[in-house]
Amino acid sequence: MQSSIRLIREPLLHFLVIGGVLFTINMLIRSGVTERGDVQRISVTSAEIAWLEKNFRARWLRSPTETELRGLVDDFVRREVLYREALAMGLDRDDEVIRRRMVQKIEFMTEDLAAQVQPTEAELQSYFQENLQKYRIPERRSFSHIYFDLDRGGPQAIARAEQLLANLHASPDSTVEPGELGDRFMLEHDYEELAPTEVARLFGDPFATSLFASEPGTWHGPVASGYGLHLVRVTAVRDSRIPDISTVRDEVLRDHTVTMKQQASEAMFSTLAQKYVIEVDEDAIQALMLSADPEVRNQ
Repeated sequence: MQSSIRLIREPLLHFLVIGGVLFTINMLIRSGVTERGDVQRISVTSAEIAWLEKNFRARWLRSPTETELRGLVDDFVRREVLYREALAMGLDRDDEVIRRRMVQKIEFMTEDLAAQVQPTEAELQSYFQENLQKYRIPERRSFSHIYFDLDRGGPQAIARAEQLLANLHASPDSTVEPGELGDRFMLEHDYEELAPTEVARLFGDPFATSLFASEPGTWHGPVASGYGLHLVRVTAVRDSRIPDISTVRDEVLRDHTVTMKQQASEAMFSTLAQKYVIEVDEDAIQALMLSADPEVRNQ
């Protein structure tokens, strides 16, 4: 109940209702249809002519000649006549493509109205606080690795890696140059402040999981990747953190706009759906589920 009251009080909902009324009036005016006996009038207004001229100029990068402009108007009238006749013949009914297009147009209209409502800084801050985890900067790790080529060494590469790891543990204070140990590697041996997704993109998910679960400062492994085996040492850790809103304001604004569009669409649908009695054949759904494949049925 409280959520319904809050929705009613939302300025966005009031804006949508007013916008819907204005849209309806505008469509009635633009249609230019007046009854005179059995005659329907098609009026090509100055606004429509300006729209035709603007579209021509945007496409051809110049203004149309009078002949071209009159041709555009003739084409507009032709399409309007054929469109109205198609509606009169019911050609729009039972056509899924037309149904989908009409649904999209009303959804786009609603979303466009919602997008025109600019949030205040307080509203953005509130949205940011409610979605902090979405903007959390992930932990980043710097690391070094020593590579062993399984294609060249096979079982011997595993033994070499394990032996080197034992040596490194026996002399933890010794200076190690990763590029001078193990086998030759086509990429880098040292990486600075990579996020889990970046490590996974370079070395694969298992390598990234192992890296971010390991204790910093100690060599561990062998860890497998798409290249072969690695001994890995985390050299630095930058903890995950929540950024200041000033550094992610554009992203927050985009996400807030998307959310407002979704809420406006749902509010519009909920209002319109109240005009209808909606009946669904639940027996038909259950019958189809009983005949479905087991893996589908159990989802």
